[in-house]
Amino acid sequence: MSENSPAGAIRLDGPPRDAGSDVDIYRAIRRRRMHRKFKPEPPDRAALETLAWAAGRAPMGGGQLVRRIIVVDDPNIVELIAKVTPSWLNDAPALIAICTDLEVAETKMGYLGRDIISQLDAGAAAQNVALAAVALELGTCFCRSANDVAVQAILELPDTVRPDVLIAVGHPAPTPSKPISLAPRIVYHNRWGEPWRPE
Repeated sequence: MSENSPAGAIRLDGPPRDAGSDVDIYRAIRRRRMHRKFKPEPPDRAALETLAWAAGRAPMGGGQLVRRIIVVDDPNIVELIAKVTPSWLNDAPALIAICTDLEVAETKMGYLGRDIISQLDAGAAAQNVALAAVALELGTCFCRSANDVAVQAILELPDTVRPDVLIAVGHPAPTPSKPISLAPRIVYHNRWGEPWRPE
């Protein structure tokens, strides 16, 4: 660990050996979806550690000290987060919070890094979690809290740490909610309005 590493930081060098079978990335993209119905039993710690590892492997501007990952499997904390997060439309038993240390982000990348780049990075981390969850046969659901202050209080985040994405995690229910129909893709070629024509 570097002397500049934040307190409590650990290095996750890779997923546990039994992290799930390798899944073709295109298959994972096809199978990935947002779940709203979950079984009550939480994922085991090895699976949650693998998802945290996947989040940490996502692209990140400004170096690895900007992103903070909080794994939550305490049912009381999950319940409190659900109560204060209007977009928490699921019954997952665990969650992963992708957060940004705003002071570090601003020091490394300025206001642009703090306000924009860090949120792009949080989205990349969330997508890594969603794709890794497919390999573990877990489901996820992304939420963006409209109540950062309450989430900060529940997770005991410093004022300088912003919760960017809350990812519900669990075993999908046997009869999951229906997937949302995807809108048609709008892809242009070289310039706006010029249709992309696949060969």
